[in-house]
Amino acid sequence: MNKEQKSAKDILREPHYDSEGFIDYIYRDQTYKLWYGIIGSGRKAPVLVLHGGPGGNHHNLVAFQALADERDVIFYDQLGCGKSDRPDKQSLWTANRYFDEVLAIQDGLRLKRYHLIGHSWGTMQAVGFAAKYSKEILSVSLHSPILSFPYYIKHVAEKLKKGLNRPDKKFAQIIDDYELKRIGKKSDYDKACMEFIKKHVTHTWPLPEAMKRLIANRNTAIHDIMVRSGSELNVLGNLRTADVTLQLYQIDVPVLMTCGEDDLCTPAFTKWQTEFAKDIRSHVIQASAHMSPVDNPLELISLQRDFLREVEG
Repeated sequence: MNKEQKSAKDILREPHYDSEGFIDYIYRDQTYKLWYGIIGSGRKAPVLVLHGGPGGNHHNLVAFQALADERDVIFYDQLGCGKSDRPDKQSLWTANRYFDEVLAIQDGLRLKRYHLIGHSWGTMQAVGFAAKYSKEILSVSLHSPILSFPYYIKHVAEKLKKGLNRPDKKFAQIIDDYELKRIGKKSDYDKACMEFIKKHVTHTWPLPEAMKRLIANRNTAIHDIMVRSGSELNVLGNLRTADVTLQLYQIDVPVLMTCGEDDLCTPAFTKWQTEFAKDIRSHVIQASAHMSPVDNPLELISLQRDFLREVEG
């Protein structure tokens, strides 16, 4: 047990990048800088990691650096996020623009024959990108996938809300009142959101440094436009109609899907999403909520490593 804990702690440390820098991303005649960091010593095909949010950053996904003994692991911060440029321009914060943004990383780093890994919102970005630019992609891994916000809003969020309402405290009702009706106390709302976070977002408390770095560097302005709710039980922003399930069907490379057993992207939701993939493997990560790269990084990395080896023959 001590050895496992030490190993988990080790792969959640802040990486020492072998190289890092910025790539030019041109959009509508404007040039922006996208940050990337690479760690690796192996000769196998590299992996490119897409973080969640929207408005998040790569910090909570540093567990994937454990793959660097066999291949290059590439992290990047999406536009407006982390160490990348943060323009104050609301029209930039759309799903389709983010899909195409990944091409700048692929071309800027001259990636040939690589694996794509996404987590949370990054899974939608991964599918939206891979469906259009799949030539160089060997496989797609989707961890805690949310590929259809309409389905999530109608079929998943409502069930999560029911699980939050208890006889002694209607936490979901407090969240809905505050987010949808603009009534209630902020302190009560914050407590209700914390109940949801501890139940379905992360089981790891106190928060490890990886999560603290994620929170400290996130861009809430992007999240406010694309999701427009603090709880994520209500999606009121421009992601509310986003759906890439049909694009997933267009992807002809092997796909891996995982979710935590207590994930807000529930096992049932994940199973429904697997039906849109042609060549799929799926797993439920034990003792984990949405942040499986933090809650149970050892099981996640083991599954990821086995999948990459299988794809590579």
